[in-house]
Amino acid sequence: MRDDTPGLFDISGSGQRHGRFEPARLTQARVRRSVTKSDLATEVGVSAAAIGQYEAGINSPRPDVLERLAKALDVQPGFFSVGRPLARIDTLNAHFRSLRSARVSDRQKALATATLVWELTFALERHVRLPETDLPEIRPGSSPAEAAALLRRHWDLPDGPVKHLATTAESHGIVLAVRPLGEIDAVDAFSVIIVDRPIIITTPRRTENVFKHRFSIAHEIGHVLLHADSGEHSAAIEKEADEFAAAFLTPAASMDAALPQRLDLAALDRLGRTWGVSPTSLVRRMVERGRTTESSARRAYQRLLTVYDAKADPTSAYPGEMPTLLRKAAELAGDHGAPVPVLAEALKISAAQVRNLLGEADERPVLRLIGSD
Repeated sequence: MRDDTPGLFDISGSGQRHGRFEPARLTQARVRRSVTKSDLATEVGVSAAAIGQYEAGINSPRPDVLERLAKALDVQPGFFSVGRPLARIDTLNAHFRSLRSARVSDRQKALATATLVWELTFALERHVRLPETDLPEIRPGSSPAEAAALLRRHWDLPDGPVKHLATTAESHGIVLAVRPLGEIDAVDAFSVIIVDRPIIITTPRRTENVFKHRFSIAHEIGHVLLHADSGEHSAAIEKEADEFAAAFLTPAASMDAALPQRLDLAALDRLGRTWGVSPTSLVRRMVERGRTTESSARRAYQRLLTVYDAKADPTSAYPGEMPTLLRKAAELAGDHGAPVPVLAEALKISAAQVRNLLGEADERPVLRLIGSD
């Protein structure tokens, strides 16, 4: 794609346009930090209308204003320059597992984070060969169960439980990341495809329970396969992604052989620990396979609320369910001349922010001058 083409991303190898202001960069940085145009304007000493004009591409900020914008949004001034890979948040189709309180601004903030994760992936690929995206093509009209079976065959997964789902997904080119609640407040998990690279982001609300996290990852893979070209958000689409996750993690044929003949929560708990799914999802599977009724299932759900401790799941028995691809790629890049500061310079953000995106805890001591507050 030419560097003067308005579109999903913008790459210029010549460097001829380096330094020109990219309006979408200001939107990306501002939205990611949940700063309103008015508040940003006050902090940098311009009008809210001026910020709007910068983001609309009507005017470009003066160099001194650009410096203040960079400081306020915690990026380098070069962050706003044309000539680096850019995924515009207003061009992306994403699917969200959101809380009911999620606003449009919450989802935009989540997308701004996803675009930066993709940029980090792109920067790493200049130094490290990451797994190529390896997903089957799903025929239009395929059911979630058909898509799940096709993916199992495409990934050559054996019959039985899917071991280490996160690691498996990453080995087939899906980028996974867990972002803190303070950064993505009202979104539980979401997925987006940026330049053919699927990105799935979850939050601690999902990772606190390994079964819930595995189901969320499978749910988002369902969106990637079934709804990649759809910008629609509906209960029906979410239901399809749930059906895909259930069929992928607990295939019907296997469940027909493994599920008890009647509702037995203790048996479902044991079965769930083998298959890496919650007893609640297995109750739903029993309904789907005709082993119990909806009314019995509702009573079972109520019983599970009182006896099942979601935080007591055997997380330690499921290593490989947390993302490691980007962190391992960064370690390899660092061993071959591209440590975190080099990645930070490529992204025009701080090294601390890169470490944060990689999921690394910043363990450096905080130092202050004597006599300072």
